[in-house]
Amino acid sequence: MKYSLAILFLLVLITPTVMRWAMGRQDQVAPPKDALKLIIITPNNEPIRREFESAFSAYHQQKFGKPVEINYLIFGGASDMRRTLDARRETLFARTGSYDIDLAWGGGDTLFDTILKPHLEGLPLDPQFIKDVFPQPTLAGLRLYEASNPPLWFGTALSSFGIGYNVDVVKYLRVGPPRTWTDLQDPRYRGWLLLADPTRSSTARTMFMVIVERAMADALAQGHSADQGWAKGMGAIRQICSNSRSFSDSANLLPTQVGNGEVAAAMTIDFYARSQIQFIGEDRMGYVEPANATVINPDPIAMIKGAPHHELAQRFVEFVLSEQGQRLFNVKAGLPGGPRLSNLRRLPVRQSVYKDMTGFTDPVNPFEQTTSFNTSRSRTATFGIIGELVQASCMDVLEDLRETRAEILASNKAADLDAKLGVFPFDQQEALKRLNQYQKANAVQKLELMQQWTRDFREEYRRLRNEAAQ
Repeated sequence: MKYSLAILFLLVLITPTVMRWAMGRQDQVAPPKDALKLIIITPNNEPIRREFESAFSAYHQQKFGKPVEINYLIFGGASDMRRTLDARRETLFARTGSYDIDLAWGGGDTLFDTILKPHLEGLPLDPQFIKDVFPQPTLAGLRLYEASNPPLWFGTALSSFGIGYNVDVVKYLRVGPPRTWTDLQDPRYRGWLLLADPTRSSTARTMFMVIVERAMADALAQGHSADQGWAKGMGAIRQICSNSRSFSDSANLLPTQVGNGEVAAAMTIDFYARSQIQFIGEDRMGYVEPANATVINPDPIAMIKGAPHHELAQRFVEFVLSEQGQRLFNVKAGLPGGPRLSNLRRLPVRQSVYKDMTGFTDPVNPFEQTTSFNTSRSRTATFGIIGELVQASCMDVLEDLRETRAEILASNKAADLDAKLGVFPFDQQEALKRLNQYQKANAVQKLELMQQWTRDFREEYRRLRNEAAQ
């Protein structure tokens, strides 16, 4: 009898999962033999990939008479995309003039403007179509599509960044719900934060850059130099990192662990947090975007040089930017114009869509947002090296950093020494020199540079511990 009850319990437990799996498999039946092929490299999650493949194939069948099968090359972070494209440029592209990839989709505008740019080619969409999609080319200081003629990339959805937190755990820690990035510097979060690796995740790199940008803007407002603000922002980052339990390879995993109560809080992208809150409830998890300290970030799509299915790829871009494609991002699953199985919870980039937000999962108009501040390319000049600096000063010496801050806070010089830890040992100008040096280095030289920088930070932390002990 007890075995029967156990089996019955197991069936009840796994049936919803099996049903969701079975529903998802409906989209994975063998495609028709006459289906056209499209190849997309992307970090986008499975619901986005599935819903857009299904919707685009149906659209293409109706308009052009043939369905489409999309082969997604799936990566968790920007660094993986870069490595794949770099490797194919030196091998496949050098031999054939093609990467055997049509489109890159997802990962943030700075990723496309810098890291992926050498692999992209302009996409000559109809000028009137571009004007219809983007009546204004910028939002809060950021371009919604690239400025070349023709543009190298187009934003497809908008994202912002904030802090996801577990309601019960922050109560347990007696820190209260976080409201600003600097709240995460509170030592009561020690061991209760989870961060993403900025050398692998463009989302994490962008969030760290936002903290630095805000510090630079504050410094200028206070009559100090932007370079000093940069050092203060990087110092804040390492105080935040001193509270981190670990660094995840992918930013999209963090909200789940926050929701489960494994950690108290994590820096996260908006739609990942909202999706988790929808799943577990607002009484268990919250999400906040620090006022005047986050940016609106377009999620681009771009043509890869030598795309093997150029015309089909352009049709896909036009579909994603169309009213039909844009509404997929936020209309609730099952409603007319919405996805079939999953709420995608992304904010459309096409401004006209917000005239009618009927059925939206998140009826938020980013074109009327007040929590963001205008980003500046002059303040993000170190984007290409910030991940490596976080790795050398925090990730590779995490135990040293934790121990150093703990000894500082336990000393009779806590205020002065913690303030010293909260300022990076060099400013933006030195960081730009290191960026130039790193970019020119070969693989072995880059490894040697990282090892030297790590040793330097380890020595800095040793000196701080000695001061704390005196």
